[in-house]
Formats: sequence, C-alpha cells, structure tokens
Amino acid sequence: MNRYKLIGSRTGLCFFWILLSASCQSNGAWLSMCANQPLSTLNKHDDGYLAHILNAEEKVTLLRVTAIQPESPGCETRELPISADKLSWAGFVKASVGKAQQIALQGQELNGRFAVSEIVATDDVKASPPLPTDKLQPSGQARRFPLLRASWFWSPASWMDTPQRIFDSQTSLALKRIYITVPVSEGRVQHAEQLHQFLQTAHQHGLQVWAVLGDPYAVLDREKQNFLARISAYQAFNSGNVQQRLDGLQLDIEPYLLPGYQLNSAVWLQKQAKIVNAAHQIASSLELDIVLPFWFDPMHGDSAALLSNVETSIASITLMNYRTDPEQIREFAEKFLDWGERRQKAVFIALESLSMPEEDLRVYRPAESGELWSFSFKEAPVLLLLQQAQDLPGGKAYSFSHSRKIDGSNTSFSLQPNKLMGLLPVLEKQFGTWSSFAGIALHGQDQP
Repeated sequence: MNRYKLIGSRTGLCFFWILLSASCQSNGAWLSMCANQPLSTLNKHDDGYLAHILNAEEKVTLLRVTAIQPESPGCETRELPISADKLSWAGFVKASVGKAQQIALQGQELNGRFAVSEIVATDDVKASPPLPTDKLQPSGQARRFPLLRASWFWSPASWMDTPQRIFDSQTSLALKRIYITVPVSEGRVQHAEQLHQFLQTAHQHGLQVWAVLGDPYAVLDREKQNFLARISAYQAFNSGNVQQRLDGLQLDIEPYLLPGYQLNSAVWLQKQAKIVNAAHQIASSLELDIVLPFWFDPMHGDSAALLSNVETSIASITLMNYRTDPEQIREFAEKFLDWGERRQKAVFIALESLSMPEEDLRVYRPAESGELWSFSFKEAPVLLLLQQAQDLPGGKAYSFSHSRKIDGSNTSFSLQPNKLMGLLPVLEKQFGTWSSFAGIALHGQDQP
C-alpha cells in the first residue's frame, strides 16, 4: 500500500469557503492551475485558493476555483459544470494515485466539509503498510553504544518553569536523555542563565540534554540562514562550563511535510542534506542526530541518498517508528538497525504516545460518476472531492464505497499506556542484539 501525506495545503480553506459560498452561486466554475508563482503569492489566499505546491526552484503552483475564467496566460484552466460551493476539498497528488484501483481519503469533518489529512492509493486498503518480506539479522558485532531511554519536552516552559516534572519523568520512565526546545532571538539563546542552571542540575541527575530543532521550511533558501543562525547560537552558548553545555542537537526537519514533496522528493532531500552538513560545520561542539520516518528505505532510493550524503555529519538517527504492533515495530526498525551496523552509527527507535484525533477513512472506487474526481494538469494531477456524486467531463470518477474509523491505535500508545510500559523492556532486549541500537525514545510523554 502506498500512503501519501497530503500534497497541498488546507490553510485558509475555512474563510475561503465562507467567501466563496456567498460570491460563487453561478451554475459553473473554473478550475485553474497557475505555475511558477513567487512565494509571496501565498500571502494572498484569496480568489478561490484551494491548495499549492512548491517546486525545486521554490516557486509556487496554485490551484484555484473561481466563478469566471482567470485571464492570466500562465494558468491552465478547466471549466466545471458545477458551482464552486459544490466542492468539498481539492488537492495535488502523484500521477500514480489517479491510476489506482481505489483511493481512500483519511480526514475528518470540518465546518460541514471533509478535511483530508492523508491520501491512500492502493488495491487493498488496510490499517497499516505491509511488512518487509526479508528478515534481517544482526551481525553479532560487539555493542558500540550504551543503551538509554529518551523523551521529548517540546515546550520551553518545561525546563524554565516546571523542571521538577522533567526529573519526575526521568525517574518514572528511567530516562537518560531528553530533547528540549531552546528559543533563540537576535542570534542568541534566550534565558541563557536559566538554561545553564537547568543543564547543570540535569547533568547532576545523570540526564543528557539535547536541543531539538525542526522546520520543514528550513530547506527553503529564504529560511535556511535563519535556521543556521539558531544553530550558531547553540554553538556560541556551548563555549562555557562543560557541565552547563548542551550535549547534542537533534534535527527534526521533515521536508516531506512540504506541499509538493512527493512530486520531487529527491530535490528536497538533497536540500535537507545540505542543511544537515552545514549544521555540522557550524556546531562542531554538538553531536548531530537526524529524525527519519519509518517509511524511509535506508538502503535504496532517495532516502538512502540522503543518508549517504549526511553520513559523515551525523552521530545517530532517530527512527519515528510510530506503530503499536510489536511485530511491525521490529520489522520497520531492523532495516535501520542494519544500516547503523554497516555504517557504525547509533540508531534510536522512537515510539508514539501522543493522543491522535479520530478520523474517517473513506474508500472510493472507479465508476461512471462519483463524488471523487481525478484530473490531469501539466504541472501535477489533482483530486476533487464533491459534496455529492456528479458527472464532470475530462476526468476519472471514483464513487464512495465505504468508510471506517481510524482512532490512531495502530500508531500511538495513547489509548494503551500499560502496553507501552510492558513492551519497552521486551523491545530493548530484542533490539539489543544489534550493535547499532542505542535506545528507545518516547514521544508524547510530556503531554498530560
């Protein structure tokens, strides 16, 4: 099964529909795709904005629906025999989605319309991706890294205002490392003295403290310098007392969240590699860890190229292995543990316990007419979700088949915390046979 994070944005859709329902009550509408627009165009989410994607040159392609045909010569247009208020959602997709035997949209009702968070294109929609077929085996090498447990504390208030909660979590979860957000302003770490004091106390408690820094837009040229300036501030901060220094820096950049990533993943991962390597050059006193999703393949394709490009810059990787089935956790972890053994790099396995919103998975299948339509444009194919089944010329129709609830129980332990606590020592023992395994990181434990 192929899963795609939503390509496009639903930012601004709420006010878009309010305006559109009042102004576009005609019998038809125009769907337009305008390519190579400047990034500043995104500051104007009007004129029927539906979604956008970014290309390798960091220009924007906009998808709009309007009551009249756009006059811009750079726009490709299609006339729709329905009014704009009949549209429920629209977004960009990969070409392969439009060829699928069935398409599932995952999301939830928002202001009377279905807001899509994920697109699943497959012949057989299941709750989880298929497991790898080849079982990997540890090499039998001697352990390289001491085992530890880690956790994130995203809010700066956690170490500034309520540090005792961190130390209580250290005791209850047997933590040896935490990842915290360290604010930077005007090139300097904010609340520096308070952070120095917290670091000294944490180190006295036997707790490593790493800064975590992440932003998908950091790979854009206009954001890169600001991102690297924050890293420079961490390097300058670490010039004092050893007991009052940050122990490392985790880069949680996640460019695959950018609208358009799936259309040209290689370009965006190349940009990510440049950021990681630049961070290594700037922050020589900090070990670097990069966060990767479980669906990456460390041995093949674009994700393997990313790891190859940053291998000399990083000390470790943290795998967001957000699954709750022990067999799936093991299967998806082993390909990264195998990579770590081959490259002599530490690998941390992260598990999720953050509460997930309940969503619907709505399945659509090819039909003569339907609620879901696929259209081909030069720049990228799109999907249109209608309020009800319609006939639209020039596209491929999918009709609603069935739906089911997705409560997040296959990705997060939020509904089964006792299962997580019982599973931790089991996984640590299993993964401990790999010389690259360095520990388990717990996400969501900082939330009430």
